[in-house]
Amino acid sequence: MKKYFLIGISGISMSAIAVMLKSEGNEVKGYDQHPCAELENEGITVELQPNFESILWADEIVYSSAFSMDFPLLNYALICRKKITVRGEKLGEIASHYEKVVAVAGSHGKSTTTAMIYNILKVAGKMPTLHLGAKLQENGKNFDIAGQEYFVTEACEYHDNFLFLQPYFSVVTNIEPEHLDYFKTFKNEKKSYKKFLENSQQTLVSHQYKSKNVHLDKHGNVIFDVRSADQKWGRVHLKIGGVYNVENALFAIRACEMLGINKCLIKLGLESFCGLEKRFERVKSQSGCKTFVDYAHHPKEISKAFNSIKKLGGKNVVLFQPHTYSRTAAFMDDFVRQLSKFDEIILFKTYAAREKEQTQVEIELVQKLSKTGKKVMLFYDLNALISRLQGIKDGNLVILGAGDLPEMLKERNFIWKD
Repeated sequence: MKKYFLIGISGISMSAIAVMLKSEGNEVKGYDQHPCAELENEGITVELQPNFESILWADEIVYSSAFSMDFPLLNYALICRKKITVRGEKLGEIASHYEKVVAVAGSHGKSTTTAMIYNILKVAGKMPTLHLGAKLQENGKNFDIAGQEYFVTEACEYHDNFLFLQPYFSVVTNIEPEHLDYFKTFKNEKKSYKKFLENSQQTLVSHQYKSKNVHLDKHGNVIFDVRSADQKWGRVHLKIGGVYNVENALFAIRACEMLGINKCLIKLGLESFCGLEKRFERVKSQSGCKTFVDYAHHPKEISKAFNSIKKLGGKNVVLFQPHTYSRTAAFMDDFVRQLSKFDEIILFKTYAAREKEQTQVEIELVQKLSKTGKKVMLFYDLNALISRLQGIKDGNLVILGAGDLPEMLKERNFIWKD
């Protein structure tokens, strides 16, 4: 048994790692600015203030890439000559305990594709263990500790964390310029993906299927036909919305075929999948319109969210919280192009994450959006934002971004689960 202290423990991936370490019989606690009820329920303490005694207590420190080595707790761990491990390396170590690691990478769609593959394997009786960078709608968890054969994980490219994995089977859904604060160039990013694939025994980068007759049922859930080059595979009726999920489902179908799962079980696994939180998630709200929450924080993802919501008809309002100033600046014109497709645009202050405040980036975004002729509003105050949102009485409202706004709106009871 070891004593682990996790820095950034409330993060979506770190919290799952914390539970997995505890399940192996270790003592686990950690630091984060934000509490985590899920961890507290698992008996794992989250310290909200830096506590140097915890560094002395621990045998090993695991940290999120969101923290630099000059962070006081990490700096003290260095002085104390503690073993320090980055998140991706610890995930790779945990994964190595399983027979078959199935890792899903990609700029967009990796969370949903990972969860779909997991659900299919679960339905097929394979008892997969899951590590996910999102939460399952059915139980609100980002992990499932089950059998020892399959370890299904989302593979994050940031800081090359996915290179610590040695997958039995890997999937790359797509590659777009992302995390350029780390990679610097798209060429460097593609080199990392190449290394990731080279680490894998089997790979999937093109599912070779086509979707036909894509439409929505009366609840907004997606129905589509699947075809290969020479034959019809069958019809799939998902329990989730978002037409972009068709592509995720096609990758999951082909991946599970290659893993030896039969078609009937694949279809059953897909059609019983309940979706992920913040992935075109339908929620109730204090406004009088249909309301959705989606993790989209890249122009391509915003485009997919718009294509999904426009199928519902009516006026479309977007509430967008930019995620980091560097991303907004790097893709400024693309953000303007995609956000201006909506009838009304509401912005909330940027989720800075690891960056210093640069409000001029938000102002530039507002100025450029205003030139498109669309109504644009920028809010820094949550009360004022909620007051505006309460005035939306019809049409569709989609809340986009990878920041903390959905949680803030939940805490204020503006939105809640459908």
